[in-house]
Amino acid sequence: MDHPLVDSLVELSGLGPDRARYLICMMASYPLALLFSTVLSPARAGPTLRHLFQLITGLAFCVFCFRLQVLLLLLDTGVCYLLLLLSPPKLVHLTVFWWALIFMSVSHIYRMYTDYNGYTLDFTGPTMIITMKVTSLACSVYDGTHRKEEDLNSDQKILAIRRTPSVIEYLSYTFCFTSILSGPTFNLQDYLNFIEGKNSEQGQPTPSGIAAALLKFLVAVFFISWTFILPADWEPFFDAEWRESHSYLYITGYLYLTCFIVRCNYYFAWILADSVSNLSGFGFNGYDNDGSAKWDKITNVRPHKTECSSSLKVLTENWNIGTALWLRRVCYERSVIAPTAMTYLLSATWHGFYPGYYGCFMSMTLFLLTSRKLRRVVRPHFINSTAMKMFYDALTTVCSVLLINYASIQLCFLSFERNYTLYRHFYCLPHIICTLIYLFCPSPKPKKE
Repeated sequence: MDHPLVDSLVELSGLGPDRARYLICMMASYPLALLFSTVLSPARAGPTLRHLFQLITGLAFCVFCFRLQVLLLLLDTGVCYLLLLLSPPKLVHLTVFWWALIFMSVSHIYRMYTDYNGYTLDFTGPTMIITMKVTSLACSVYDGTHRKEEDLNSDQKILAIRRTPSVIEYLSYTFCFTSILSGPTFNLQDYLNFIEGKNSEQGQPTPSGIAAALLKFLVAVFFISWTFILPADWEPFFDAEWRESHSYLYITGYLYLTCFIVRCNYYFAWILADSVSNLSGFGFNGYDNDGSAKWDKITNVRPHKTECSSSLKVLTENWNIGTALWLRRVCYERSVIAPTAMTYLLSATWHGFYPGYYGCFMSMTLFLLTSRKLRRVVRPHFINSTAMKMFYDALTTVCSVLLINYASIQLCFLSFERNYTLYRHFYCLPHIICTLIYLFCPSPKPKKE
C-alpha cells in the first residue's frame, strides 16, 4: 500500500506508483507556484523567505517521491558544497565535476543492478539535474575567481561568479520545487535574479506568467494525450516473424511513430515544468518588438522545431535545451581534444551506462560530423533557386528525422541485445553510408579572404 492519493490515482489511471507520485507533485506545483508569485512575490517577501519556500517544498517533493533516497541527494549536494568552499580556485571546477560525475555514475549502476532495462522513476533523475546545476556553478566560480576576464567568452563573462553562494542560496538553487523533479536546469545568476525580483537583461519588472503558463499547460496536455491514443510498444519489433511479415517502409514508420510517442512523454514533462516555472514568475525574458512578454528564458524543448528540423544541428539545439547548454558550457568549450566526441561521451555517461546510450550518442557524433561536412559541400549548389532550396530543405528534413530516430531508438532499447537486433535488421546502413560520405566527400574549399 502506498499513500491513499497515490493508490487512487494508480487505480484510476493505470500509472505505476512512481509515475503517480511524480504526477501528483507536478499538479501540486501549480497552486504552490501561484502562491509563490503572489503572496511570496519579491514585493511582499524577502529573498531568504523565498529561498526557504523553494527549498522546503522541493525537499518535500523528494521525500514524497523517493522517501529515504532523499538522503543520497543531500549527500551529493552537501559534498559538492564543501568542495566549492574548500577547493583551490584553479581546481574547483574539476573537483566538483568529478565528484558529481562519479556519484551520478554509481547511482546509474545501482539502478541498472536493481531495475535492469526498467524505467522506474527514482532518485537518479534529480541526481542528473543536480549534477548539471552544481557543475555549472563550479565552472562559473572557477571563471569568476581564477580566470582572467580577457580569457572568457561573452557567455562566460555573464555567468562568472566571484563569490561562493550561501548555504540557503545553494540549497534553494539545487532543490527548488519548480525544477527538482524534471528540470529545466539553469544557472545560479538567473535564479538569484528571479528570487530577488530582478530581470538582469532589461531591468524591467516581471509581468504575470499566468497566460504563458496556461498555454504551455494546454500544449503539454496535447502531447500526453497522444500516449493514450497510440501507446508505445517496442515488443513487436523483437518478434522475427513480425519483422519478416512487414516491409522496411512499414517497420520504419512503426518505429518512428513509437519514437514520437516516447518523445511526447518528454514534451509533457518538460513543458509542464516550464509552465510551472512561468507561473511562479521564472522564465521571463524581456519583451518582443511588439511589446509581447517572452517567457522562453529556461525553455527546455521546442517540439515544432524538433519534429520538423531541416538539419541535425537545428534538431539538437531544440531538444533538451538545458542539457545541451550545460554540455556546451561545461564540456565542449573547455575540452582540449575532440570537443564534439567528448561532449557526446559526457552526454552518454550523464544518461547512464546502458549500451544503447553509447550507441546513440556515438552514432549522433558520426551523423552530425557527416551532416556538417555534407552541408558545406552540397548546400551552396541549391541556394540560388527557390525551388531547389525547397527541395534541399525537404530532403534534409526527411534525412534528419530518419537519422535521429535511428539513433534515439537505441536510448529506448537500452540493452546490447535489443540494439543488435536493430543494427542487424537495417544492416547498419545509416552508419555505413555516413562513414563513406565522411571519408570520401571532398572537404569544402576554404573561403578567400
